[in-house]
Amino acid sequence: MVYRTITGNCNKYLAFAICAIWLRFFLSAFHSITYPPLVAGFSINALGSIGVAGLGLLLIPTAVFTLRKLFPYYLFFAAIAASGIVNFEISGTINVLVKWCYFLVLSGALFLSIRMQGHAETFKKLAVAFVMPVTLQVFSLLLGEVKATEADGSASYIGGYNHEAAFSMIVASFVFVIGLTQRGSINFRSTLFTLAVVLLMLVNYRTAMLAVLPIVAVFYYNLIEQRIKPSQKVSVMTLVTMVIIVSFMAVSILMRERFADIGTLISNLDLVLKAPIYFSEAEKDIMSSRVYIWSSYIDAFLKAELLNQVFGFGSGAWSDVFTLYAHNTFVSYLYEYGVLGLSLFMLLCFAVVFQTLTVIDSGLRKLLLLSFFGFLMMNMATMPLWNIEGLIFFSLIGALVFASGPKSRTRVSTSGFQKVMGINPAQERGI
Repeated sequence: MVYRTITGNCNKYLAFAICAIWLRFFLSAFHSITYPPLVAGFSINALGSIGVAGLGLLLIPTAVFTLRKLFPYYLFFAAIAASGIVNFEISGTINVLVKWCYFLVLSGALFLSIRMQGHAETFKKLAVAFVMPVTLQVFSLLLGEVKATEADGSASYIGGYNHEAAFSMIVASFVFVIGLTQRGSINFRSTLFTLAVVLLMLVNYRTAMLAVLPIVAVFYYNLIEQRIKPSQKVSVMTLVTMVIIVSFMAVSILMRERFADIGTLISNLDLVLKAPIYFSEAEKDIMSSRVYIWSSYIDAFLKAELLNQVFGFGSGAWSDVFTLYAHNTFVSYLYEYGVLGLSLFMLLCFAVVFQTLTVIDSGLRKLLLLSFFGFLMMNMATMPLWNIEGLIFFSLIGALVFASGPKSRTRVSTSGFQKVMGINPAQERGI
């Protein structure tokens, strides 16, 4: 299916993105083989990511990497490098920067494809890369292959993949991709989207479910809105909104045991700043021990020297002190990259929001904004940006933001864009 897609009406940048994403999903499916170190401490999975990043740098025109919208990213990358140099954490820093390079080349490839063929056509073809992991998850459901790691006895269907956190980002990306395709462009589009949402619930990863709620609400709202007459819109859409709200409430009640800790945390936010030695056994269990973990990281940061508070302890330095990773991107960046790194990451987030607000298409603008807020919400309780799968999801949002023109400007025509980028349209049908 991938071969037929990339050899059809597919530009070479989209072909690269499809192959890169599919390769990651394929290698991760065989984690018992691809995760252990193979050459010079690198696993097959790591070598695959390095190869994709290197090939992308050669394939994508240099002009793409000079986009002004990328400037906040480069500032954050500089903070990561500075932290690594100050703390002599060279290997960990290179590892993180290679992951972000993967993000850049994938975003760049999708950006070029969206400018050439539009986001609807790009995402329609991109969906083929998700067929394999989604199929494996369906098989895991049919064959009863379950991963039960939660204390409350709940189970996760993850298609034989290693961890539900990374796999949840695969399915969340699939939800996003199907949601961005045009109506009528894919057979059974609504059915596929509903299937993707159900499969994400079966992954049973709370933060991912919360992250896609805005996408799900917007999709079904728009789906019904497109099918009604303008004269009936107000009354029908009011009813639809009520049904969506009631549906979400029903789902939350059915899964209340999985989300009960969130309410406990909201009513006790001061726990995050509480010293870990003062946590009771009951408090340590809140949010699957996440609050206790955050408190431990923040406590270590507050007790650090001024240099470490400014630049952090370096990429991957947490593994020398803690058993578990921080389960919170913001807390982790505070510990690893200090106040400087966290501030620049938050600047990056503000920049993405600002850039999204300039998108011309109002529907796309709302969807991107809600999706990004959902993604940030996910980063509050886990670390999707630590995994390549999370960076793939982020690159989908990033590419759309990069490719969408600001309100104050007219869109650049495809031929004009190709001329600026030095692209020969006649060569775009091949690979």
